[in-house]
Amino acid sequence: MRLITDTELTGRTDAELAVLFHMVAQALAAAKPGTPARRNVIASLQNISTAKAQRHYRRKAPGM
Repeated sequence: MRLITDTELTGRTDAELAVLFHMVAQALAAAKPGTPARRNVIASLQNISTAKAQRHYRRKAPGM
């Protein structure tokens, strides 16, 4: 699997990020340990999680 970058996640809706996270998480189950594909899957999940967290924080930050 190729790495999903932060740039690719910009402009995606929350629903799109949730679906993408689910799809990539399924790919993690199929990826063999120690392979570049597995490292890309893990990094992609981290990037998606970061994008989701940043959006959540931005929404809450002004009104805290």
